[in-house]
Order: sequence, then structure tokens, then C-alpha cells
Amino acid sequence: MFIPEKAEIRHLYEIKKAIDAGMDTHRLTELCNSIMPFLKDKLFVYTYAGSLLASKDKIEDAKVMFRKNPEDLFCSIMNDYLEDTGNFQPAVKVFKNSDPYDTYVQVDFYKNYQTETVNVIGAFVKDNPPPNLGDGKVTILNVGVGNGILLTKIINEIAPLYELQSIRLILVDQSEDMLQKAIINCKKEIDIETEITTICCKIQDITEEQMNMIGKFKPIWFVNAALSVHHMPWEVKIPMLKQMKTLSPHFLLTEVNWNHDIPEKDTPELIYSVAKNYAIFSKDILKLQVTEDKKKECLYNFPVAEAINIIRSDRSHRIDYHTPVEEWKKLAGKAGYQIDKTTTTTYVEGSPYTFVMEISA
Repeated sequence: MFIPEKAEIRHLYEIKKAIDAGMDTHRLTELCNSIMPFLKDKLFVYTYAGSLLASKDKIEDAKVMFRKNPEDLFCSIMNDYLEDTGNFQPAVKVFKNSDPYDTYVQVDFYKNYQTETVNVIGAFVKDNPPPNLGDGKVTILNVGVGNGILLTKIINEIAPLYELQSIRLILVDQSEDMLQKAIINCKKEIDIETEITTICCKIQDITEEQMNMIGKFKPIWFVNAALSVHHMPWEVKIPMLKQMKTLSPHFLLTEVNWNHDIPEKDTPELIYSVAKNYAIFSKDILKLQVTEDKKKECLYNFPVAEAINIIRSDRSHRIDYHTPVEEWKKLAGKAGYQIDKTTTTTYVEGSPYTFVMEISA
């Protein structure tokens, strides 16, 4: 996927300087038009200007800019959001309620990503049998379990490989609502006897007491973290990985190949990644065979809420820190892991979009 080059970034910073200086939208439009010839993605000038204006709560000016790029899905969605709400604040705390996520997992993109992820983890399990067990029960730790549907498919895929009759799941998630949904789905959908222990917290905030409780179930076959450990910055990911290494020798990381960790607020790199990736993320939601209200609830309370938080927050206050593949490799190395295998599970515009990274102690 295209990323702005250094020369293009220098031109785009002229837009930021103009907005910081309070330039009116007429003159700002002229400036944007003058910068267009220097960019590969020419209309990004309006996306960038609209995002910066919105983050300064200049709502009407932001709408002017977003409307100049109506074919761009991100601009269209953001303009509608500003029209509906009159502000550029996240509608809710993401994942406090599981309903928007339950809608999202119905989209074709998620189903394809899910199928490929299950296949990759199934292949990993074939090469890494469960450890010798004292009580005969295999234990898996799942970080950020969400509604549990992906985990149920993983368990049903791997259980027959070793004729497992039962399994113990330790589920960690910051949302009590998500954990309750996960319990229901695991009990209903997993084909073998299932024992479930839940811990309601962010994994980076896990207490010593909770770690000791998990440790009682060692050996743990593997830690599974699917789209769930990007909610912390680079410098917090490392101690988190080190903690997980004390619980299991295997960590399966499933993530999106986005760049929302290192770039600072208002940079073209950050806004471009947010705009392009969340547009792709949102596209299939609009195709769902659900009511318009359901689509809007899902958009506004999930991808739009995340995108707004990233755009308007300085780095220390973001709720999402998506990290590209190569940065994850560096992180794993600093935490004392080795990279066994990295598999791309979906591609967009010919570039890796989601991946599974198998790392081991």
C-alpha cells in the first residue's frame, strides 16, 4: 500500500502550517490544489486537511474539506459523522458493548481473515504438539478473546489433531460484556468439554496475583493474541511479551499491518494510514444485509471511534497502536523471542494486510 514519501510529506506539512496559522478554507483549498501535482495520491490533500481541522474541532471547515473528496470512503464517512454528531469525539469507549463487534464479524473480510487465521494456527499446532500434562487437560491462554467466535473455530480445528477430549481456556479481556459473550459462545460452539477461567483486565495491567493464578495451570500450550495487543505503545509491548514468555514458550500473534504506533500526532504518515486502513476496514460493513441503523452503530462505535481517537490524540493517549510486521519482529527480538514463521493471511492492493506471527522462547 502506498505510503507518502519524504518529498511528499514536506509538501503536506505546508497544509498543517496553514491550518495552525488559521488560514480560511478558500485559501486553504487553493493551497491544497497547488500541492496536488507533487503527490501520487493527489486527493489526499483534502483528507489530510479535513482530518487536521476536525482534530482542532473546526467542524464546519473540516466538512468543507471532506466534501471535496466525496469518492474517498473515509472522507464520506467522516463527513456523515460530523453531520450526525456535530463533533469529532469518539461516540463511545470501543468494546464497552459487544454489539458493534458482533455486527462487524459478519463482514466478508473478517470471515476470510478468520478462515486463514484458523488454517495457519492449525498448521502451527501440527508442528507443535501439546506438552506432557499432569491432569490430562490442555491449557490455552487467549489474550483479548473478544466474543470468542474465532477461538471456538481454532479449538474445533485443533482438537481432532490430537484427539483431545477436553480443554482448559484462560480468557483475558478488558470488557466484561465481551467475556460473557465469549463464555456463552465457547460453551455453545466448542465440540469438546471446556473449562473456562476469565480475567477482566487489559493484559498490560495484569496483576501479580492474576499472573500467579495463570501460572498454576502451566504448562500452557500456547498464548493466542488475535487483534488484541495493539492497544499499547511500542515500549509497553516489550514487557507484555516478556511476561507472556514466563507462561508459555509459544506466542501466536495475529495483527493488522498498520502503522499507528510510532508516527506522532498530525503527521501525514499517521493520517494516511488511518484514512486508508479504516476505509478498507469499513467498506464491508456498508455491504452487510442489516438495517442502516445497525450499519451506522457498527461504524460509529467501532472503526470511526478508533480512527477519531488516533487522529485527535497525542501518542501517549491513543487507544490503538497498530504496528507493522517489521516492527513486531524487532519487538519480539527485544523481548527475547525468536521468529519461527510469519504468514500473511490477507492482502490489500498487493500488500500484506493481516498476518500471523509465530514466535517462541
